[in-house]
Amino acid sequence: MTSIFEAARHGRALAHALDSFAVVPLLRTGLQLGLFEALRTPQDAASLAARLGLAPDLVAGWARNLHAQGWLAKKGDAYRLAPATAWLLDAPEAPSLHALLDLAVDTMASRLGQLPDLLKGGERPPFGRTDEARRMAAITRILVPRALRVLEQIPGVRHPQRVLDVGCGRGDYLAGLLQRYRDALGIGIEMEPAVAEEARRRLAEADVTRRAEILVGDFRSMELPRGTFDLILLNHNFHYFAAGERVALLRRARSRMVDTGVLAVQTLVLTEGILPSLFGLQAGAALFDLVLRTHRNLHGLPEAAELHAALREAGFATTGETAIVPGGAVCFVWGSARVAEGKGGA
Repeated sequence: MTSIFEAARHGRALAHALDSFAVVPLLRTGLQLGLFEALRTPQDAASLAARLGLAPDLVAGWARNLHAQGWLAKKGDAYRLAPATAWLLDAPEAPSLHALLDLAVDTMASRLGQLPDLLKGGERPPFGRTDEARRMAAITRILVPRALRVLEQIPGVRHPQRVLDVGCGRGDYLAGLLQRYRDALGIGIEMEPAVAEEARRRLAEADVTRRAEILVGDFRSMELPRGTFDLILLNHNFHYFAAGERVALLRRARSRMVDTGVLAVQTLVLTEGILPSLFGLQAGAALFDLVLRTHRNLHGLPEAAELHAALREAGFATTGETAIVPGGAVCFVWGSARVAEGKGGA
């Protein structure tokens, strides 16, 4: 029989789960309606509602909830931004963070709500609407600065002459590399035409369009430009390819590399440990993996060991792994066309 103390402990866990479920749409509401922006100046709920022309009782309930969750501070009747909320507004990664909230509300909540039917064999919806592709591209931008720095730690990557970015998204990685290496040339391949157009604009903003080109198509089947590459990238898109397609994909990339070339796959991987748990990445990766699998044209996150094996089968002499975030939940798994000195392959 469950004791009263056990029931209280389990009840707190359930209450925490319900609170966590509710806070994401509350945060997005605050961003979409300008509530957080208005609270840069502390004020009570009635004044906030009047200022924005919103329903006073709902604004009061919204503020009360976010105060209880620690996202708003309060002194007397006046609410103000908590530090985490100010960060959500002002961080350099703010557009990516906002896109993540949109993904949680518009896609993840819907898919998880369908989970009982999907588990019983219901038809899985496809992924690929333009807004979904743009949102995913925006989310992955959060790691661009750090990932570009980490990329240079991979043996053979520094100072590439020709770069191929497969599934280049909005072009941030290609633009960043070409800004770092002023004598490098780059090609990006993107399946979604609207996202490819955004990549062209990003290259123009970076003033590297004379050394870069964005092509629309499927890398697996399209006619590729002539020449070979020093560096080939696949950033956060390996889950678009089924397990049975991955070796062929990597083999095609290997066939277009110079003898000293490197292929780097950036991905979120399923991992366990103290650091991934501390930073919230263990649970985040598991949730993202599940949501991916609820789409009929997406696949689960790869495991690092699986990626190493696929790289070796595709003809890479040496493979390695370089963490991007503490604990390695996001990392580059890379393959080199040549045997590393003193090694016969990882």
